[in-house]
Amino acid sequence: MEVQLVLDNLKIKLNLKIKSIFFYIVLLYKKMSTGLPPNVSYFMSRLMGVSTSHFKIFPQNSGAQSANKILRIELPSNTLLSLKSCRLMFSVSTTSTSAVAQVRLPNDTRSFIDRMAIYMGGVLVQNSFSNYNTLVHAKKALGADRCTDTTLSHPEICRTTSYHTGTAFDAGATAVEGRHESYSTLDQQLAISDWESFLGTAEPGIIDTGLFPQITIEITLADNVICPQCVWAANQPLALATTATTGGIGAVGAGTASYTMDNITMQVEVLGMASSVLDEVVAQRISQVGYLSIPFKNYFSFSSSHSATSRFNVNSASWDRLWVAWRDSTGGSVSAPVPVSGYKLAGAYTSATSAGASYTQIVTQDIGKPQYDSGGSLDTNKEKYVARAFNFVEPLLSGQTVSNYQLQINSANYPAYKLTVPEAYTLTMNSIDVYDKTRVMSLDQYRDNYFVQCYRFCLPESDYSRNSSGLDTRATSAQCALVTENVTNSTPCFIFAEVTSELRVANRAIEVII
Repeated sequence: MEVQLVLDNLKIKLNLKIKSIFFYIVLLYKKMSTGLPPNVSYFMSRLMGVSTSHFKIFPQNSGAQSANKILRIELPSNTLLSLKSCRLMFSVSTTSTSAVAQVRLPNDTRSFIDRMAIYMGGVLVQNSFSNYNTLVHAKKALGADRCTDTTLSHPEICRTTSYHTGTAFDAGATAVEGRHESYSTLDQQLAISDWESFLGTAEPGIIDTGLFPQITIEITLADNVICPQCVWAANQPLALATTATTGGIGAVGAGTASYTMDNITMQVEVLGMASSVLDEVVAQRISQVGYLSIPFKNYFSFSSSHSATSRFNVNSASWDRLWVAWRDSTGGSVSAPVPVSGYKLAGAYTSATSAGASYTQIVTQDIGKPQYDSGGSLDTNKEKYVARAFNFVEPLLSGQTVSNYQLQINSANYPAYKLTVPEAYTLTMNSIDVYDKTRVMSLDQYRDNYFVQCYRFCLPESDYSRNSSGLDTRATSAQCALVTENVTNSTPCFIFAEVTSELRVANRAIEVII
């Protein structure tokens, strides 16, 4: 009798159906279980009738696509869609206008994206900011990248042999196309499986697209300059560089490189649930609040030819972080790959002699020599290159030994003191919630190849709890300035403001709070 009264009271107060009451009791049980440590708590939830399926979606503009072209892909409607499971598959071919050059693909397949926007019913949700690929490489430089795929994402630049197919690039005088790195067949496709902004950060990551207007992804392909181009010597493989900029793979080839993408598809995961619990929870949330709230990361980009001060402004409800990437001054033109400091740069040879009863065998092999000690300190006993378009260098003024950096927001200094390079690095790593703790990077490498800074304005780890705690600059747009000392004039500087945006949706009507 008492149990029935309790159930009746619950139905009256919460106005839920019998299934929702059961769901509510399970949640109460879990909440009560948290009074004990996890290692002695016993509870499990089960959701019956779940199904999964995968679909292949073709872009609206079919056929081969070259640099600066725009891809438009419409996501399926009236389904439970897993945003983080979206994968863009494609084939890619490269070529050059010069007969004495060979082209390589850049490290990381996301290098091919210059802009990415998401529209819902024609309304812009994910801001179409420029230099998407630069932001990806800036995060990757600090180990703050979420990318987990190394098989199809082309994480490293190849020199003489492709690790993707296991075959060497042809060095023959007549094999013109064989010397360029290309993967043109369906069984050699590359993929982009990790995303910035809405697809990668929206919570929850599984949405009912029936609640939204038609969702369209718009991707603008990057310029040809992202593809490194090297000198080609007939009948000779591409050698190691003898210095950071000349010889072997470090020597830029004549002409202009270009790439073409084909067989482009978007693979998505669609889920199904036999239970109506999710529909009831959604309906209840909309009846209580009036809308569903979906927070996600949005970005605004600013680029300048930095000389002492770079000014910009940010207008957002929650400005969380600022990313600053100092690109190589020649990164905007045709370039060869850049050998990362410390890794193998110059050639080195070993010779082993074994004597037998009637013969002497001499084996000589080029193994390459690391820049940090002969054995390669900090795991540098290997080759590693980055595309010059994504090589970030400290812009230290010639004749100076120390460069300083400081951010100003509405005339207030952040931090209160001028940062040296080591201080800027420590502040940067303190500003990042997610990063690869196994990553090894020297200060020399940070200055020469990974010079990126990050400033955090929100609570630490606030992203995990969907907590919007950044600076609210909506009343008065934040007038900001990046101020430096002893920095080379006209240095390419890329600034990205990371903000937490909120997507509100109800009955196919949406509202975006920037």
